[in-house]
This record gives sequence, C-alpha cells and structure tokens, in this order.
Amino acid sequence: MSENHQAGLEPGVASMVGGILEDAQKLFRQEIALAQREVAQAWDKGKKAAALFATAIVAFNVVGVLLGIMLAKLLYPLLPNHEWACFGVVAGVVALLGSALIYHGRHRINEVHVSLPQTAETLPEHVQPVSDAVVSEGRSSTDPLLKR
Repeated sequence: MSENHQAGLEPGVASMVGGILEDAQKLFRQEIALAQREVAQAWDKGKKAAALFATAIVAFNVVGVLLGIMLAKLLYPLLPNHEWACFGVVAGVVALLGSALIYHGRHRINEVHVSLPQTAETLPEHVQPVSDAVVSEGRSSTDPLLKR
C-alpha cells in the first residue's frame, strides 16, 4: 500500500515542478519582451535626438553662411580696408552659436539610457521566488540555471 501511495505522489511533485518551470519560462519570456520594449524606446529617443542634432547643424550652417556674409558687409563701414576683420568677428559669433548647439545636442544624447531600468527592477523579483520553489521541491540542480 505504501508503494502505491508513493507512486501517487511522484506524478504530483513532477507536475508541480513542471508547472513551476513553465511559469519560469513564461516570466523569462515576459522579461525578454520588457527588455525589447525598453531598448526600442531608448533607440527611438536616440534617433530623435540625433535627427534633431543633425537638422540643427545643417540649418545653422546655411543660415550661418548667409548671415555671416551679411554681417561682414554690415561691419565693413566700421572697419574700412579691413574686410578680413569683419569676417573674423562674424566667424567668432558663429563659433559661439555652434558651441551652444553642440552643448544642447550632447545634453539630448545624454538623456538616452542604455540600461534597462524596468527589467533590472523586476527580474530579481521574479527569479528569486521561482528559484526558491524549485529548490524546495528538491531540484536544486536547476537553481544555477535560473539565476543567470
């Protein structure tokens, strides 16, 4: 009778461990999906920042050239026979403007996070209960696999 009783327990334990492992696989897939969404969001932020930065550079190059010529011609009456100085003053102003654009572009790029904060928060919460459940069922050999 005791053999029948033990034989009846083993499929129950095996099915419980199987259920735990299925749940672990489901959680792992969900964590992967979350990581993929976070990477996609970070990529979108990075693309937008890079596009804004590149567009600003192109626009200010064109504007800078046109305004530079215009301002140099406007300064020429103040410095007759020193047209080079007029262009030098305008170039200095354009250099300051370019520096401000680079500063703001770097600020936007620094807002892009390469880490995955939500995945980093939830992964330990999900791995520990699954690991504990498998160990409590006597399957400690799977414990190192779940912690990777």
